Order: sequence, then C-alpha cells, then structure tokens
Amino acid sequence: MEECDVDYLKLLCPCLLCLLAYRFYGNFLTRRCKLDDKNVTPAVKQEDGVDYSPTRASVLFGHHFSSIAGAGPIVGPILAAMYFGWAPTWIWILIGAILVGGVHDFGSTLMSVRNGGRSIADTMRGLVGEGAGKLFMLFVIFALVYVIIVFLDLTANTFAKQPAVATASGWFIVIAVIFGVLMRKGTFSLGKLALIFFPLTFAGLAVGHYFPMIEMGKDFWIYTTLTYCFVAAVLPVGLLLQPRDFLSAGFLYAILGFGVVGMLIANESIQMPAFTGWESEKLGMLVPFLFITVACGACSGFHSIVSSGTTSKQIKKESDIRRISYGGMLVEGVLAVFAMGCVAVLTITEREAGGTPVGIFAAGAAKFFGAVGIPIHLGAEFAMLAISTFLLTTLDTCTRLTRFLIEELFNWRNEASRYLGTLLALVLPALLVFQQFPGVDGTLQPAWKAIWPLFGATNQLLAALALLTFVVVLKASKVGYVFALVPAVVMIVMPMTALALMVQKFGVGTLMGGTACAMFILGFFLMVTSWRALVSSSARSPQTGLG
Repeated sequence: MEECDVDYLKLLCPCLLCLLAYRFYGNFLTRRCKLDDKNVTPAVKQEDGVDYSPTRASVLFGHHFSSIAGAGPIVGPILAAMYFGWAPTWIWILIGAILVGGVHDFGSTLMSVRNGGRSIADTMRGLVGEGAGKLFMLFVIFALVYVIIVFLDLTANTFAKQPAVATASGWFIVIAVIFGVLMRKGTFSLGKLALIFFPLTFAGLAVGHYFPMIEMGKDFWIYTTLTYCFVAAVLPVGLLLQPRDFLSAGFLYAILGFGVVGMLIANESIQMPAFTGWESEKLGMLVPFLFITVACGACSGFHSIVSSGTTSKQIKKESDIRRISYGGMLVEGVLAVFAMGCVAVLTITEREAGGTPVGIFAAGAAKFFGAVGIPIHLGAEFAMLAISTFLLTTLDTCTRLTRFLIEELFNWRNEASRYLGTLLALVLPALLVFQQFPGVDGTLQPAWKAIWPLFGATNQLLAALALLTFVVVLKASKVGYVFALVPAVVMIVMPMTALALMVQKFGVGTLMGGTACAMFILGFFLMVTSWRALVSSSARSPQTGLG
C-alpha cells in the first residue's frame, strides 16, 4: 500500500480542542445545570467507608478515568481505523468526546449525585415505573456482562503471552494495597506517599522484565483474574480501588506525555489510508457501525454506569463533577486519538504480528516512545502494563457495579449481599468467556471479538437511554435540554440501526441475531416509555428533577 504522508498535528489537534472545550463548554454545562458546592453530596451524607467515601478530586479522577477507559478507547479506535480509515474515526472521536460523550458522562454523574448516589438504572426506574425500570436494570446488567467478558478475555490473553506484564501487574496490585493502607492510616500526606509509590509503581517494569514469572496458559489467567475480580469488588474502595486508580493515572500521564511528544518527534509516515470506503467486510457499513465500534473515546453508555455507580458515591463537592466526568471524557478522547495514531504508523505485517488491538497498540506506542529515548522492547512492555492496569480496573469496577445493580434489583441491603451479588455477577462471564462465536464474516472468533459489534450496539443504546433520562430530568427541573436531546437522538438512531442490521444478517435463530433482536425490542420499549415520560405532565414531578 502506498504510504500517505500526513502531518501529525492534524491528529493531535484534539489535544488543544479538548482544552478549549473543557474551558468553555464545560463552563456552559456547569452554569446550565447549576452546580453548587453548598449541596451536600451522597459521599458526605452517606459515608460508610466501603462504597460511600468523600474523595479528593485528584484521587477520584484516577479511579474514574481508569474505570471508564480500560481497553475501550484503544480497541474501538484501532478496529475502526483499520476497517474504515483514520479520518472518519478521528472526526467521530473529536465531535463525540466534546458534544456527546462529555454531556453523557456529566449528566449521568450529576443525576446520581443529586439523587442520593442512585444508579442510572434506579433513576430510570423512578421515571418510567417499576416494571420498565427493572427491565432497564436487566439491560444494564447484560451490558456489564458484555464488558466483563470482553476485558476478561483480553486480560487473560495478554498475561498468557506476556509473562513480564503479568508479573509487573501483580507487583502493581501489591504496591497499590500498601499505598491504600497507608492512605487510610493518614500517617503521611498524599504528596509524600505519591513521591514514594509512583517510582515503586514504575519499578514494576524492571521487576517484570528481569524476573518474569513462568508462562501460564490462558485458562489459568481467566480463573486467576475472576478470583481477583471477586476479591477486589468486595473490598472497601479506600483499600484497593482508590489507591490503585490514583497510581494507574500515572501510567496514563506517562503514556500521553511520552507518546504525544514522541509522535511529534518521530515524524512517522501514516501506513493506512484516510478513508477506505463506506462499507467494511469485517464490520459492515460505516453508518452506523463506526458509531458503535468507537464507543469509549467518543461516547459510551458504560460510562453512565461508572459515573452513577462508583464515582457519584465518592464525589466530595459538586464542582468536581466537571473536572472528573466531563474532563475525564475529554482525556479519554485524546487517548483514543493516540491509539489511532499507534495503529496508523504500522504496516500490515506489523499489525498482523501485533495480533490483538492491545498488542497493536503496544507495538505502535513503542515506536513513539523510542523517539524520546525509551528502548523499543521496554516501551512495548510499558504500554502493555499500562493497558493491563486499565483492564483490571475496568473488570473489578464492572463487577462491583453489577453487584450494585443486583442489590438494587432484589432490594438487598445487607453484608451477605455484597458477597452473593458479586458471585452472581461473575457466573455468566465465567461460562461465556471460554466460548467461541461466529463473527460478522462467519468465522469462529474469540468471545470478545465476536461480540464486539453486539457489545458496541448495546453499549451505545445504553448511552442513548442515559442521555434521554438526562433530558427528562432536565425538563422536570425546568432547565433547557436541547444540548442533551440532540446527542440523545444521534445515539438512539445509530445502535438501533446496527441492531436491526445484525438481526437481518444473522437471523433470529442464532445466538448473535437472537440477542440483537431481544436488545432491539427492549431498547425500543424503554425509549418509547422514556419519551412518554418526557412529553407527559408527570415528567414535571419534583422527584424526577435535579433537586
């Protein structure tokens, strides 16, 4: 394929645009929704030291970003760029992060904070009634199961192929727990602890490189990761979740810092066309499949679950919502653009050698890290370690969130439900992760790859429902809602069209087609019900508002 010389400033301009968006559009959202630090947040009012815990913004940002990111802003943009070209992928990431995903994340967090830390599913139940609300909860639970399956498979595959990364990840978890214990004791300030533990965290690279554990099979790592998810999801947030995510944010800053500078210095040639056509044999038509393939990085319904699940229960004051939720979405957009740049500089042979999108990202990132003096092999290991920390964070956060929803669904409120709900959350992923399914092209593929289009469609449909819920709440609060309604309409059309096309392709008699059909019907019912709430006078009930 003929090389295409493209100025990387074109790819990196989202960095500047996201800064401007945070300053101006973020300020608009703050004023329009009347964020007020005088309002007592659920983290302060319901503090229990387990799930509800008021947390400084710098620490909570690390948790929130690590949870919403995972491999999402890496896998989706890489797949889309390979199948549709980098230009449409770049455009959707830019517009989506600023005007769609940012509004979605901001609104989801705000609704939960203003309603006692309730999940987006529980908020929906309050708007559309008990029966429809429980259906929505089931919908969200299935969406989370998709996420756990995808990232469980990717994590196990990475650890099986990269023993050094597995070793470094284990080191990181141990360091995070020690960090968390010291944070809870309060003997040392956060700044002093950071000066000690950030270097110890990065030392895990050397530990993994020079003292890698023996190679273990993928099945071993699936069982090990499932065990980790259970333990991490039942521990108090201050013991592992908060300190680990604060430290993992260091990986993010390092990746983006070294990566962006390296991208400018390296001046690598783009090895893929800007646009490949309106249809891909692997994914289908650009519209709607681009919009469901690139979820995290542009707009992702999964973010509403995190925002209203764990993040809202740790928000110390309302003004932090802008920084954590809207700002976190913008940073994820920048990461998605960088991931797209990583695949764009690789030849077809190099992409094939990378294997999974995670491996492709590591190979491309290593090229940029090399431009700032980091050896290629060490750069690749660093990228893989960073991704693995995000994967583990997303996995145990999803497990905790699924537990929350199961507890809300059955109205469980006791110590035993913490363990039983977590166990139930992991049963279905544990069964399905070992299976292979036919992909869009008919060939058998690993679970994560085969269900990615279905996961993407379901995930984006969840985003549409969350945005529509936000619109209803804004109307009930007598706040102008057009800025949320337009993104909601876009996010309704794309996943519903994609689900319909998947039903047509696979047929209702297949697992993929049948599941897509069920999701289409459920999504249609919930959207109609939500729309009725929007246009009815009952939507003006104070119980549905932001106050």
